[in-house]
Amino acid sequence: MTTTSRLIAPLLLLLATPLAALESISVEQHNISDVIVVDGTVEAINKATLTAQTQGRVTAIHFDVDDYVEAGELVLELENREQKSRVSQASAGMEEAQAAEQEASKNFARVEELVQSGTLSRADFDRSKAALDTSRARAKQAAANLDQARQQLSYTQIVAPYPGILTDRFVEVGELATPGKPLVAGLSLDRIRVTATVPQRHVDAVRRQQSLTVILDNGERLQSDQVTVFPYAESGSHSFRIRAELDAAVEGIYPGMFARVELVTGERQALVIPQAALLRNQELTAVYVLDDKDQPRLTQVRTGRTLDNGIEILSGLRVGTRIAANAAEVLGQ
Repeated sequence: MTTTSRLIAPLLLLLATPLAALESISVEQHNISDVIVVDGTVEAINKATLTAQTQGRVTAIHFDVDDYVEAGELVLELENREQKSRVSQASAGMEEAQAAEQEASKNFARVEELVQSGTLSRADFDRSKAALDTSRARAKQAAANLDQARQQLSYTQIVAPYPGILTDRFVEVGELATPGKPLVAGLSLDRIRVTATVPQRHVDAVRRQQSLTVILDNGERLQSDQVTVFPYAESGSHSFRIRAELDAAVEGIYPGMFARVELVTGERQALVIPQAALLRNQELTAVYVLDDKDQPRLTQVRTGRTLDNGIEILSGLRVGTRIAANAAEVLGQ
């Protein structure tokens, strides 16, 4: 006796006595979506490595790896005596230029009055006006120098560009930081997305759908209609990268996690029955087909995808076949 026969035999014995009227349904075809499932990776949209923009030794590190940082908080400080000195020099130059501009403005006003009264010549007026223009230009240059010095000073204060978690630290206190040297890295949990690759033959269908479903390890399904399909294929695999933004408010989803991505590629017709009509017993998957006298007969079937409205049946049933709506009800009689 085969394994399937041994599984079916006890179930057939349950039907030896007459059964009360069973609720039945007719097997029907439904339009279902054709889908493919590809591997994806969850990642943070906002992630960055903060680098030094000026030279200086690290004097303080206020946050370490795995610490949460608010936007604008001071993460790391560099030695800034040289930068402060430049700010002081630029500030003094600014004050000097402003004083010279004020003096030139007053002198121009006096010359203008004397020219109008005929005491001074037009040449005196032109020289005074040129001196005023020169002093104003020097004041603007001094203001620019001060802004630049302050900007350089701000480079010694490394602040968080957005709220998030530090993931790496590349320096220690006392270490010399030079322009371009990585200091810390972090990411934000406020915006999350999933990335995956799609075979070339399916990419046009994905572009048309502009939606996908992300399936987490716990079975939770997340929908996204913010799908971006990259406009070029990867040279090695000839597949296309896609990414979709997810709702970061969902619990249990973090950057770096593995996820399955379900993509709709078309539609087709299939036989679908309610899950309650299906009997699963070890290796046996079957339904109870009702004959003309409403007597159930155990019939093995092969199933496909689990859908929102039931189970897809690949073989073992035909359209119009009457089956018991609830397999457990048959077993209970």
